[in-house]
Amino acid sequence: MQSSEIRNHTEPGRKAELFDALSIMLQEAGSRGNTHEAAYVISGVLENLSRDYPEIKVLAHNWTELANLESKMKGAA
Repeated sequence: MQSSEIRNHTEPGRKAELFDALSIMLQEAGSRGNTHEAAYVISGVLENLSRDYPEIKVLAHNWTELANLESKMKGAA
């Protein structure tokens, strides 16, 4: 969905679309074999969603940092 399409939606509809996308993200992350892969799924999806939903940019950034930290910790072990 393009940013211009989202702007044309009503706020409740926009929130419903975000909720649906987040639900799918969690299902996909839950299907991964380990927390490392799940964190990367979550961080990647949030990064993509933040382009259309600026209200989750901070959340996306935090998950990216978490995924990178987990990668560094796994590499140090």
